[in-house]
Amino acid sequence: MTQGPNVEQILAPHLPRLRMSLQYAWDGDQRGEVKNDAWQLFQAFTNVECVDEAALTAHFEREGSELVKRDEKLDIRLQELQKFASATTTELQHIFHDRPGELVSTLGRFHQLHSSSALALTRGYQHVVEQQALKSNNLTQELEHRLLALQRINGFSNSAMDLDQTLENTAQVIAEELDVELCSIFFYDELQRVLTLRATNGPRPLGGMHFILRLSEGYSGWVADKGRPLLVNDALSDPNFASEARAYSTPYQGLMALPIIFFGTAERLIGVISVQSSKPREFTRDEMNFVEVIAGIVAINIENGRLYEQTDEQLRRKVHELATIHRVSYIIASTLNLNEVLQIITTQAVHLSGAERSCIFELDPDRRRLHVLAHYGLNPEQAAHLQIGVGQCCAGRTVQTGRPSMAVDCFHADEHCFIHDDPTLSSEIHSVLCVPLKVKQKVLGCICIYSSHRHLLSPEQMQLVVTFANEAAIAIENARLYEETRHGLELKSVLLRELHHRVKNNLATVAGILSLQRRRTKSSDVRRILSESVNRVQGLAATHDLLAHEDVSEARVDDIARKIVGVANANLSPPEKRISYQVETCPIVIPSRAVTILALVINEMVSNAIKHGMADVTRGTIIIRGFEEGDGNVAIQVLDTGKGPSKEHEEQPETPGELSDGLGLSLIQNLIGDLGGRFSLRREALPRLTNGSTDKQGEEEEIVEYTISEVRFPLVRRSRPTYALSS
Repeated sequence: MTQGPNVEQILAPHLPRLRMSLQYAWDGDQRGEVKNDAWQLFQAFTNVECVDEAALTAHFEREGSELVKRDEKLDIRLQELQKFASATTTELQHIFHDRPGELVSTLGRFHQLHSSSALALTRGYQHVVEQQALKSNNLTQELEHRLLALQRINGFSNSAMDLDQTLENTAQVIAEELDVELCSIFFYDELQRVLTLRATNGPRPLGGMHFILRLSEGYSGWVADKGRPLLVNDALSDPNFASEARAYSTPYQGLMALPIIFFGTAERLIGVISVQSSKPREFTRDEMNFVEVIAGIVAINIENGRLYEQTDEQLRRKVHELATIHRVSYIIASTLNLNEVLQIITTQAVHLSGAERSCIFELDPDRRRLHVLAHYGLNPEQAAHLQIGVGQCCAGRTVQTGRPSMAVDCFHADEHCFIHDDPTLSSEIHSVLCVPLKVKQKVLGCICIYSSHRHLLSPEQMQLVVTFANEAAIAIENARLYEETRHGLELKSVLLRELHHRVKNNLATVAGILSLQRRRTKSSDVRRILSESVNRVQGLAATHDLLAHEDVSEARVDDIARKIVGVANANLSPPEKRISYQVETCPIVIPSRAVTILALVINEMVSNAIKHGMADVTRGTIIIRGFEEGDGNVAIQVLDTGKGPSKEHEEQPETPGELSDGLGLSLIQNLIGDLGGRFSLRREALPRLTNGSTDKQGEEEEIVEYTISEVRFPLVRRSRPTYALSS
C-alpha cells in the first residue's frame, strides 16, 4: 500500500478538481456539523492545513460526545459520513480511471481514514453514553438511599417517641446521608426572639443543650433573621459565622444552613437546621433540596404537634365545662338549698370564664331594686348592703332590657355603679358581662361577671355565662315554687289534723251518748247492741286520733291494729276472761282513703274473735298480723285460739254481694268490697305463734288450732317526690 506522502503527491495535480467536484456534490442540504466532518476527513486525506490522523480521530471523538449532548442519533451521522465517502470514491474513480495502481493506493488511504473516523465517532459517542449511564445509576442509587432516609425520618415522626428523641434521630440520619460530622436543629422562640438548640447528631456545643443564639448571631441566627438558605465553603473565614462554628470542641468549616418554615395561612419560622463538615466543602443543590424536604417535614410535624396540643387543650376545657355544667345541674336537681346552688354557680362562672369576680342579683319586683343573693370575690359586708335600682348600672340596665350586655371601663362615667366610688375595685376591674336570669320571659334578676382584662369576653365565654344564668334562674324559681308548695302542704296538714281532731271529738261524744244510753237500758240485748256500737264508734275515733297525730295522709297497719285492740279490749273483753293480744310488726303504710275502712274491718274481726271465738273459754290469745303478697295485695289476719267458728260461719261466701246473716260479717264483706278485696274465715292447725314466730329450733313444735279471719285487698301507694332535700 502506498504511504501518505505518495498519495498526497499523486493527488496534488488533481486537488482543485476534486475539491470543486465534492463541494458541488456536497453543498445540497447538509447541516453544518455534517459538512464540517466531511471536510475534516477530506483535509486529513489530502493533508491540507497539516491535518493528520491523530487530529482527525480527536475531532471525531469530540463530535461523538457532542452527539449525545445534542441528543442526536449516531447511526444517522454515520450514514451521512458514508454518503460523503461514497461520493469521494466515485470522484476518485473518475480521476484515476486510466491509472488503476494510483486508484488503489488513493482509495486505500481514503478508506483507512474513513474507518478510523467512524470508529472515533462511535467511540466518543459510546464513552459519553456509558458515563451518563453510570451517572444515572449512581443518581438512582442516591435517590433511593435518600428516599429511604426520608422514610426513616417520617417513621420517627409517626412513632410514639417524644419530640427531642425524634429530632435527634432526624439529625443522625441527615449526618449519615450527607456524610458530615455535625447536624444541628434549633427552635425559634417568638416571645424571646432567640434560637435554642434542641437536637444534634452527637457533638454538643461548649454550652451544652442550653446553647442559645439571638437573631443575626452566628450562621443560625443569620438564617433565622434572613429567612433564606446559607451555603459557605469555609465558615471560619467569616467572623460572625466563626463564633458559632467554634462553639463546638472541633471547629467546623463547610456549612449549609436552612430555615425551618411552616407555610400555612401565614409563614411562621419554626427554627433552623444546619449541617457542617470539618473541612471546607461545596454543598450541591441536590443536597440542599434534600435538607429542605426534611425541614418541611419537621415544620409540619411541629405544627401538627402544636395544633394537637391546642385541640387537646380545647377538648379538655370543653369537657371540664360540660362536667361543671352537669355537676351544677345535678346539684340543682338534687337539692333545694338555694344558697349552696347559687354559690357554686358564681364560683364556677368565674373559673370557667377566666374572670376574677361574679355576683348574682335578685329582683324585688315591688321595690324595683336588686340585691345580692350570692357572690364570689366581693367584700361580704359591701355585698350584704348592696342595692341597685332597675335601670341603674350594668346590672340594672340588663334587668330592665332583659338582654345581655358587655362593657369595658364603663363605671368611670356611671355614678350609679357600685364600683364607681370604690377605688380598690375600680383599679382591678375593667370589663363586665351581665346576663339576665329569665324563666318563661319573666326576669328574676341577673348574673354579672367582672374581669381585670380590658377586652370583652369571647362568644364561647358569654354562652357559658348564659348557661349558668339559666341554671341560676331555674334554681331561684325552684326554690320559690318549693316554698309555696311547702307552705301549702303545711297549711293543708294543719287543716286535716284539725279536721281529724274534730271528727275524733264528735265520735267520742257519740260514743259517750251511746254509753250513757247503754247504762240506762234494762234489756240485755239492747245493752249488747249498744256496746258493739260504742266499740265501733270508739274504734273510728281512735283511728282519727292516730291520723291527727301522725302523717295526715297515711298510717301503718300495726299502729291501726294497736288502737283497735285497745278499744276492743276495753269495751268487749269480759272481766272473767283472760285474753292476751299480740300485734305483730307490720310497716305496711295504708293511704288515708283506706285507713278508716281498714280500722272498721279490723275492729269487726277482733270483735268476732272476742265474742264468738272466746265464748266458751276462760283464757286465750288473739293475734293480729299483716303482710304484703307478691301480686301487690295486702293480707290482714286476726287469729284466735278459741273454739272456732260455727259450721255456717265457716262456710260464709267470699263474694261481697252475698251477705251473711251476722251484722259483723256483713260489715266486713261490704267494707272490704269497697277496697276491691275479699274476706275469708277458716280453721287451721299451725305451730304455736309467739310474738310473730314459731318456737325455737331444736325444740318439739306444739301444734295449735287457730281460727283465722283474713281480708286481702290491693294496696294503692301514694306517689312520692324523688328529689332530696338539703338543710
